[in-house]
Amino acid sequence: MNRHIDEVEAINAKRAAMPREDRVKAEAADAPLLRIQLAYALERAEQAEARTGPTDALEQKLAAMEKLAAAWQKEAERARKDTAVPADLADVAEFRIWSALERPLTEEEVHEHIKILRYARLLSVEAIEIAHGTYMAAKKRVTALHEPVQHMGKTWCGECSVRRRTGPKTEEWVAFIPHPCPTLDALENKEA
Repeated sequence: MNRHIDEVEAINAKRAAMPREDRVKAEAADAPLLRIQLAYALERAEQAEARTGPTDALEQKLAAMEKLAAAWQKEAERARKDTAVPADLADVAEFRIWSALERPLTEEEVHEHIKILRYARLLSVEAIEIAHGTYMAAKKRVTALHEPVQHMGKTWCGECSVRRRTGPKTEEWVAFIPHPCPTLDALENKEA
């Protein structure tokens, strides 16, 4: 390829040194040859385009991947912004109070902080009530499951004690766990 470029540059340099009339005659004489070279170059370009068909598909995939990467970049930036924003009102209040050490707060800011703290306290109380209600319901279900059973004059846990079938309608106790069992003791924060 470089050899052809060098030859063309040498020919152009020779022709530039020629007088104008001689140069025009030489270029006119080269016209049929140039047309042949142009046709050959066009044919090679068409063949190259035919061979580059698969690269067009690759370029399309590359463009799609670049779009996807741009979308991921936007999502990462959005997530970064989201993590910079405190998720909890108490965090907002704490941030503002610490920043208040740098300068005195205005009366509006003080009222806003008090409002945020009261709302955070209200949310905390509601969360505690919900958790307590959930705990009490679960405790009631577990206590009902581990109800006491009288056997041989003693009280046993009906769930934790182990029975074994000895016939189609009979069973016998093989392990006795006294009531209240360790499960119920754990619910009441008692050590076994």
